[in-house]
Amino acid sequence: MIDAVCTYGGERHTFSILKFQALPETDIEQFRQFLECPECKGKAYYRKRSSDGKAACFGSRYHIVGCDEGSPSTQREREVSHSLEVNQIIAGADVISIDFLLSKSIKKAKDKLSTYNKSTAEQTTASVLNPKVNPKPDISSRIDAEEKPKSNIKRLGLEKILNSLMRGSDLAQSSTLIELDVGYTFKAKNLFVNFADAEPSDSVKQAKPKMYWGTISHLDKELDWLNPSDCNDVGIPLSKYKSTILSHFNISEPRQLEGAGIIVFGKCFWNAKKTRKIIELWNAERIFISVLEE
Repeated sequence: MIDAVCTYGGERHTFSILKFQALPETDIEQFRQFLECPECKGKAYYRKRSSDGKAACFGSRYHIVGCDEGSPSTQREREVSHSLEVNQIIAGADVISIDFLLSKSIKKAKDKLSTYNKSTAEQTTASVLNPKVNPKPDISSRIDAEEKPKSNIKRLGLEKILNSLMRGSDLAQSSTLIELDVGYTFKAKNLFVNFADAEPSDSVKQAKPKMYWGTISHLDKELDWLNPSDCNDVGIPLSKYKSTILSHFNISEPRQLEGAGIIVFGKCFWNAKKTRKIIELWNAERIFISVLEE
C-alpha cells in the first residue's frame, strides 16, 4: 500500500507513506491505530523503517477479496487456504481439538528445513494435555462430554485457526465444540474473541480465559507491551514470558511485530483506573504470532 486513510477524530485524511513517516512521533503513535486501506477500508498498519534498512510502509491483513491494494503473496494464499480448510472442518467435525504445539513444531521444522515428525508432536501434545503437567483453566462453562459424542474429532494448530479468523472463516460464529484440554470444551463462538470485542472483568480473579485474536499495531521500545491494531484501549503485557516468546518467533525489534497477526489464550480485565483493558497471557505456549513475511 502506497497510501493509507487515517480516520482519527472522525475525519478522513489520506497519507502517503512519505508524509506519514515525516510526522512527529507523537502523531504517528496516535494516528497509527486509525489507519485503513483507501480502497476496501480494511484495517491497516504502519511499519517503521527497520534497523537493517527496510523502508517504512503501510499494509493490511484485512483486505477484502478483489481489493487491488491486496497484492498476491505466498503468505496471503496460505491464509486464504487455511480459511477454506477450517470452514470444511467446521462443516464435518463434531469437535475441534486445539494442538497448542502443532504450529510451533511445524515452524521449527521449517526453520531446520526438515520434515515435521507427526508422531513426536502427538506425544508432546499428549504431555501438554496431561492435567498433571499443565493446570487446567478455571472454566465454569465446561460442557459435559456426553452432551455431544466425540465421534469425529479434528486437531488444529493455532496457525490455521488464526489465519482462518483473519481471513473471515465461519469459526468465530460457529457452534462447533472446541476442546482446549481433555474434557474442557467450549462452543467456538464463545471462545474466540477479537480484541475489539474484548469484555473485561473487574479483576484478573474474576476473568474467564478466552482465545483473543487480531493484529498488532505496535510495541514499546523494550518489547514489554503489545498494542492491538483492532482497538486502542487494549494492552498485552509480554514481560513475564518475553524471552521465550520473542526467541521462538525470532523477534529482535518492534518493527517485526507491527502488522503481525496474533492469537493468545488469556484473561481480560480492567487496569486499576479502568481506563485500559489488560489481557494477561495464560502461559508462553498458548500463543501464536503470524509475523509478516518479507
